[in-house]
Amino acid sequence: MTCIYFVEDNTVLLNNGLLWLKSEGYDAHGASSAKELSGLMENQIPDLVILDWNLPGEDGLSIAGKLRNDPETQDIFIIFVTARNSMDDRLSALGEADAYITKPFDYRELLATIRALLRRSNNNDTEQDLNTWKYLPAKSIILSPDEIELEITEKESILIQLFIQHPKKVVSPKMISEAFNEDLSIFEKNRIEVLVSRLRNKLKTGNDNPIRSFRNKGYQLMINIKKVEE
Repeated sequence: MTCIYFVEDNTVLLNNGLLWLKSEGYDAHGASSAKELSGLMENQIPDLVILDWNLPGEDGLSIAGKLRNDPETQDIFIIFVTARNSMDDRLSALGEADAYITKPFDYRELLATIRALLRRSNNNDTEQDLNTWKYLPAKSIILSPDEIELEITEKESILIQLFIQHPKKVVSPKMISEAFNEDLSIFEKNRIEVLVSRLRNKLKTGNDNPIRSFRNKGYQLMINIKKVEE
């Protein structure tokens, strides 16, 4: 079920919006501030966030910027629903968001915008399937989208499984060391860098970067790998 967070400090608008969203079958939750949104994020990363601009404390534009700059939330769809209607405001918001709706608005417009964005996501998933790598743990190999067979080591296999278990999320050095059943305090960080670099080279095609490194955070798989049991 698609998860949507609606961030709005007007209680009437928030409650009405949640009723509309839930009636359409969405898993919708509300927040009235950046702090409340952070609390929701700790439990689940949503598929889409609807943001008011003028919020108490941190404003919507700042929230959107943080979501876009965090590797764990950078792919979330963002829709601004705000009374700010100048061209400068619209351009600033669309630098971070996927859509911009001005108040007062019709909820049918909001729902149509949500459906359009989710269709875009489904189309991207279809294209991604055509570029999917296959991971065959029983044979200790991976197959490229062109069906080129590559052997992988036991450590590389563990890394791949870790990435598959945490799709689109950053895998930390601590998570990697625990997967290897080793203590991070004695597991040299350089060893992780070497292991990731070797796997990155095997997964690399053209000029793409299959595994991104985030300083002091960890690593994120940027390609699609599907586990195939035989």
